Amino acid sequence: MHWNTKLACTLLLALTVVPATVGAQSRSLPPEPAARSAYDPFLSVDQPFAPGVMTDEPGRVNISLDESNNLDSSPLPDEPDSSQAIVPSLTMGVGSGEVNPELLADPYITDARQFNVGLDLYAAPSFSDGLIIFGKEAAMKIGGFVKADFIYDFNPIDSTDSFVTTDIPIGAPPRTNARFHARQSRLSFDTRWLTNGRLVRVYVEGDFFSDGNRFRLRHAFGQSGSLLVGQTWTTFTDVAAAPATLDFEGSVSAVNRRQAQVRWTEHVFNENTTFAVSVEDSNFIIEPPQGITGEPRSPSPDFVTRLRYENDCGQYQVAGLYRVVGFQPTGQDVVTSFAYGFNFTGVRLITERTKVYSQIVFGEGIGSYRSLPDAAPTAANKGDLLPMFGWMIGLTHDWNDELSSNFTYAENTLDTSTFQTATDVKQTTYLAANLIWNPIENVKIGVEYLYGTKEDVGGGTGDAHRLQTSFIFDLP
Repeated sequence: MHWNTKLACTLLLALTVVPATVGAQSRSLPPEPAARSAYDPFLSVDQPFAPGVMTDEPGRVNISLDESNNLDSSPLPDEPDSSQAIVPSLTMGVGSGEVNPELLADPYITDARQFNVGLDLYAAPSFSDGLIIFGKEAAMKIGGFVKADFIYDFNPIDSTDSFVTTDIPIGAPPRTNARFHARQSRLSFDTRWLTNGRLVRVYVEGDFFSDGNRFRLRHAFGQSGSLLVGQTWTTFTDVAAAPATLDFEGSVSAVNRRQAQVRWTEHVFNENTTFAVSVEDSNFIIEPPQGITGEPRSPSPDFVTRLRYENDCGQYQVAGLYRVVGFQPTGQDVVTSFAYGFNFTGVRLITERTKVYSQIVFGEGIGSYRSLPDAAPTAANKGDLLPMFGWMIGLTHDWNDELSSNFTYAENTLDTSTFQTATDVKQTTYLAANLIWNPIENVKIGVEYLYGTKEDVGGGTGDAHRLQTSFIFDLP
């Protein structure tokens, strides 16, 4: 027989025998869902779901996984029991109405009290609403936003995506700049569970404000009771006093550094007062004298403490920083110096729709907390710590339920020496004023005017004007 004829007969025999064999070994399938009267490309909550997913009620989805892959002739049960599940059933829903209240009760669950006035792009998303996946003793909130920025610069500035006043060139020929980007868009996962009656929290957040728009880490920490370990805002800062700007950079004096740390927080005196102490990562910026080469060293971590008082009308904080700054000249031993800093911040609700905030920060060898030098040349062959002093004041006001505004002004000054490079930064100022419209829930549209100045060691000055429009779409 010709080989083509043999192949056809073999295929025909296989098609005849295989269905009967598979039918004898497979489970009986669930009935097909009732046919719809019209084609619907989306599956609504009151329609049948695919096999393996059960619905208890509209808006809720129970997901259960069967760890067994063995096929037998027993019928598929209507609902899997607990012995078939790899993990307990989870429920996806909107809001925290069915979340165990103990998951929301930790007094140290956030770094700062929330004052519901104006725009807040610093705090973690609220755990009381939105997309929450929860089980009996665990829950996870998925948060974040898409933020598109449309920027126009009337004067030269080398930082086109954020208003960094230290990047204002001095003596540059006039130019304008237009820039569109969405790099501040953010994604976060806030997971909480109970173990032996104790609440544990893990928070991870990132954005795309990096080279090549790559996803980068902002926060990653674990927290239980008074203990926090991981990367988040330094204990030296106070995000409640951060300016409500559309600009990503913010005030020239605000301490907006995030770094790895171990922090312990405890109530003292009363329920309104907390004390925190932390051991944090060190990062130095050192400008050695001309002709001397070497590398910054970190002989010890940064030690930070803070005392915070808060009530229904305001929050006041004083934070202290102690660090050992190190520099190792090429081929020599490490040279160290002790540095310190203080940061005083306050937020006050004037009315339910108006808040004011302020900050005073000063110290020696803390310039790197504002991306400035910690130490610089003070003689031809000698360097020393740079004193720094900064201050800020601001006001945020809700005009109505849809419109809000913010005004911020800040200055920052380094006590420089004549032995530094003439182009080194000596003083910067920052002014921001905006109007933000909230036309529908979770959507904001804002416009902001920015003005900054820069003075260098050589006495040169420059300024920059910017107009920024932003569209923000928050995850529910």
